[in-house]
Amino acid sequence: MRIAVVGLGYVGLVTAAGLAEWGHDVLGIEANPERLDVLRDGRLPIFEPGLDGLIARHIAGRRIIFSATTSQIASVEVAIVAVGTHDGNGGWQTDTIRACLGDIVPRLADDATLVIRSTLPPEFLPSLAGLVDGLRAASGRPEIPVVINPEFTREGSAVQDFLFPDRVVLGVVRDDTGSGERTLRMVYRAVDAPILAMPAPDAVLTKLGANLFLATKISFANELASLCDQFGADVTSVVDAMGRDARIGTSFLRAGVGFGGSCLPHQVSMTIRSAAQYSMDTPLLKAVDQVNHDQRTAFVDRMEAALGGSLAGRRIALLGLTFKPGTDDLRDAPALTIALSLLGRDADVVAYDPMPTARAATRRMMPALTVVDDVWAALADADGVGLVTEWPEFVSLDWSDVRAVMRGDVVVDGRNALDPAALDAAGFHYTGFGRQVGSARRTVRGARVRRREDTSVTPLIASVAFD
Repeated sequence: MRIAVVGLGYVGLVTAAGLAEWGHDVLGIEANPERLDVLRDGRLPIFEPGLDGLIARHIAGRRIIFSATTSQIASVEVAIVAVGTHDGNGGWQTDTIRACLGDIVPRLADDATLVIRSTLPPEFLPSLAGLVDGLRAASGRPEIPVVINPEFTREGSAVQDFLFPDRVVLGVVRDDTGSGERTLRMVYRAVDAPILAMPAPDAVLTKLGANLFLATKISFANELASLCDQFGADVTSVVDAMGRDARIGTSFLRAGVGFGGSCLPHQVSMTIRSAAQYSMDTPLLKAVDQVNHDQRTAFVDRMEAALGGSLAGRRIALLGLTFKPGTDDLRDAPALTIALSLLGRDADVVAYDPMPTARAATRRMMPALTVVDDVWAALADADGVGLVTEWPEFVSLDWSDVRAVMRGDVVVDGRNALDPAALDAAGFHYTGFGRQVGSARRTVRGARVRRREDTSVTPLIASVAFD
């Protein structure tokens, strides 16, 4: 099939590559000239494992063609919109998608199907059909099918998630004859997974609900870790035992510095704001948001407590800048907030991340932060090490060698990814979240309670009403 993908960010590029891999002919449309130049040069503006090979192969085979304009969009059977809808400040914005629809909808063929892959604010949905119909009528064209097709891909495994999804969701906005659904089923004919057709509001809230639930699981794990700190338990063994209950599972029950990236933090905060506009309270989501932000402060508090109560003049090696391994994405990355907080307490912070593009971007955004190009340069003479992103190269470090180049002996594990016994054997004072050992447990437990002495120790749990 001939398919256009409008907007070549993380979602659009993966979508375009995956469709080409399935044998479709893809027209990739990107308004940003710098991004388009990079793509035409055979490079990628983002890092995603496996994506570069797919893009290169299908450019060479002419399965993917990139364009700055929508002039060729009249020839496609399906137009997929994948532009951003958050404003970068914790809220929704629909200006971009409205402008995109205003450009492409009048140009689409009368037998084409319009697909929205962008994450939509629920309050925008009631106006979508009227917006598209109005644009078609103004250009003297008949109505076309409009379908929501939310994505459920994860950065770091997005290519595999697209090619081998758990499910495909089709939300019908307008499809009087059923031709839109039939067309999308043809688009996804290579997929061995359920294709779930539903009304558009259900599809929008399926996407939003999935991310809100994952965010809740992470914040719950962090709340549980606080209880483990207080009462002397190990959150890793607690979660392992809990997860053996088939109703629960262990996925996303990981304590640490919390979630970042472009989806979970924004969609939690945006949902809270949207609900408030309709006089709806969202105590559970507010608690999820609070716990997540608290974890970044907790990391810095733990480093400070482990170093004797002051960070002034202490050299801290910060390992990891991206919000997760396998990406170069810095959007709402916990490391950036943590670095600012450490600098604000007069620490000397030296950061390293395996991604050169992430290092370069961090230098531009945070000139006060020292970013080095080698992990050992970050570790040299450090008083403390903070693991913020669990890149494999950090987890596999020889910590005896690390101890030999450091001045101090403190490790704060912001992802609970390191082996406490191995760190102890190498001579470190190890601190994790809900899994402290020895004297570090007593120190951090006290610091944790002091930080929350005037608030609820368990805001997430307290948000749930019990009869």
